[in-house]
Amino acid sequence: MRLAIDLGGTHLRIAVGSSVGSWTHFHKERRGAVFSPDDLLECLRIHLNNWQLKPASIGISVAAVVGETGYLVAAENLGWSNVPLGHILRQAFSCPVVVETDVYCGAYYELKHGIVQHHSSALYVSVGTGIGHAVIIDGKIWRGAHGAANALGHMVLQPDGIQCYCGHKGCLCTVASGRAQEQSNSSGKSPIEALAQAIASAVTLLEPEVVVLSGGALKQSWFDLCTLVAAISSFSYPAVRLPEVFLSEQNEPNLLGAFLLTQELKQ
Repeated sequence: MRLAIDLGGTHLRIAVGSSVGSWTHFHKERRGAVFSPDDLLECLRIHLNNWQLKPASIGISVAAVVGETGYLVAAENLGWSNVPLGHILRQAFSCPVVVETDVYCGAYYELKHGIVQHHSSALYVSVGTGIGHAVIIDGKIWRGAHGAANALGHMVLQPDGIQCYCGHKGCLCTVASGRAQEQSNSSGKSPIEALAQAIASAVTLLEPEVVVLSGGALKQSWFDLCTLVAAISSFSYPAVRLPEVFLSEQNEPNLLGAFLLTQELKQ
C-alpha cells in the first residue's frame, strides 16, 4: 500500500491505497496552530498503527518551497524552514519517500488524469489558506530555476496594503485567501477582483490554454466563477486568447498528485 499525505496551511490529509483515488483508508484533521515535524510523525504513526499498515512508499504534498531530496526550504504557513522532511520520513518509516510542493502535486494530477491531460499548457491555482500556483508548459510543470515558481498569492497588488506573513505588504493572499477571509481583512479590492487581477497578469504573461482552480476557499461566499471569468477578461491584454477556466473535478487534487508521484519511486 502507498501512503499519500497533504500537509496544507490548515488541514492534514492522509490516505492509503493501491491505485489513485481508490482509498482503503482516509483521514482529515485540522492541524494545530503549532505543528512540528515531530507532530506529523506522531500523527502518521497513530493512524498507521490503527490501520495496521506499513507503507511501501510515501508521497507528501506540502505548502512549501521544496528543494532536492525533499528538503523544505520555506513553509511559511507551517512556520517551518530548512527542514529535511524527506530524510525524516525515510528514517521513520524505512521506505522510499517523495516530497513535493502542494500545487505541483495538484497540477501533476490534473496533467495526468484531470482537466489538463488534453492540453499542452495550463495555469493551476489553489486558493486555500494561502494561494499557490503551478504553470504547465509543453506538458511539463515549470518549477522555476530553484523550485519556487509557486507563489501567485505573494504577487503584490497593493504596496501600501495589509501586512502579509511573507514579510511584504498587499499580497494577493492578504485579500483573497481563506486566511484573509477568516481574519476579515479589509482592503480597497474585493477578493474576486484581486484574484482576477493576479490570474489575468499570468494570462497576459503566459497565455495558457486553460486555468484550473482548486482549494477550500472557493467554497466561501465571495467566490463566483462567472464573475471571476468576466474580470479576468477585463484585466488581460486584449490580444491574448483567453483561457477556459475550470474548477477542478476533484476535492483533493494535491493529495491525488502526491499519490501519483509515489508510482515513480524505486521500491
